[in-house]
Amino acid sequence: MMASTTPLSYHSKFKSRFIILVIVVFASRGRGRLGGVGGVLGRYYVNEGPSRSAFVSAVSSSSASAMMSSLSENTSNECSTLLPSKVMHHRDANLWLYHVESTTSTMDEARKIVESITANPDESKPKSFLISAASQSRGRGTTQRNWKSAKRGNALFTIGIPQSAWMVDLKKKNNGIMVPLTLLPLKVGSLVAQRIQRSLEECFHNNHQGMDKTLPKVTVKWPNDVLLKQSTSSQSSYEKVAGILIESAKDWFIIGIGINVGYAPVIPKEGADYGREATCLSQYCNAVAAADDDDNDEYWVEVSKKLAKDVAYDLHSWLHPNQKEDYFLSSTGQHSGGAILDKWKSFLDWDMELILRDTPKRERVTLTDIMEDGRVIVKEVQTGITRTLVADYFL
Repeated sequence: MMASTTPLSYHSKFKSRFIILVIVVFASRGRGRLGGVGGVLGRYYVNEGPSRSAFVSAVSSSSASAMMSSLSENTSNECSTLLPSKVMHHRDANLWLYHVESTTSTMDEARKIVESITANPDESKPKSFLISAASQSRGRGTTQRNWKSAKRGNALFTIGIPQSAWMVDLKKKNNGIMVPLTLLPLKVGSLVAQRIQRSLEECFHNNHQGMDKTLPKVTVKWPNDVLLKQSTSSQSSYEKVAGILIESAKDWFIIGIGINVGYAPVIPKEGADYGREATCLSQYCNAVAAADDDDNDEYWVEVSKKLAKDVAYDLHSWLHPNQKEDYFLSSTGQHSGGAILDKWKSFLDWDMELILRDTPKRERVTLTDIMEDGRVIVKEVQTGITRTLVADYFL
């Protein structure tokens, strides 16, 4: 999964013709991707070391741009050329917040915001930004899989961070030690998992009366899916509740996140968009009492907007801790690669079986270890053979 066996270096111009992705980023004329909102993620890792097990892929700027998701302020579900209005986060004015009711994809909206920021270098600019939407008509996952999100009620958002925030500023916070870029999907996945777990716990404890379901376990799937595990006496099921897609836009990373809050889209069992069965938070939480379904939908829209703001602030404040409010983050080594891996592993279910979706035999495997650069070592269930994965998708 990870890219090279040698550490990634930061190229200040980031102008290479191609970007290496998902755990290695892709920088193809400022465009690239790292994961997958609503697909089954993974892919695009480059292994420059002695092992030849890696899959190498380069995506040109034209094909990379076709993989992007995006949002518009326009109720016609087309991305408008105008920027939506912004507000500053109440805890940090350097985090700008945007929201649209309908768009093609929040990733499209994020690109528009980046264009505006970079076109006006003399004007003030944020350290991070969030763009969220109530619905999107053309949400995307990895390999152009469809992220079904036309219905209102789920959390659909993109967070933008300057590439220098990870490649330069984070290094300074980590005692001058470079944090592999390939750990970015794992960091974001941990933050999303943490917020989902907190939301479920709050909902469950506040509204457990009349609920006949136990609280599911929040787990992560390499490199950047979040699942809910529900166990019975005889078996366990792992259903997808969130996915992440990371791309580059000029000198920014744009991080698309989809969380199933109010409803779970139906995922095909075959074809180009086939994947893991989906679930949503509302299957485990009661909405407020509502007279009709429209009121319920609006309730989940508001829950989704808050969830988006919380995740965005979590990432922003981790990258730019306030010395007074976020003293723990700024003083305890929480910016190291090891800390990122430890947190991600805390959500991992090592016993979960995964399927290599793009291999001829679709082997079933389990994770046995994760390396410092984010690559994983897996063991085939049937043969016991182990391998290091740099670029495979899991179901």
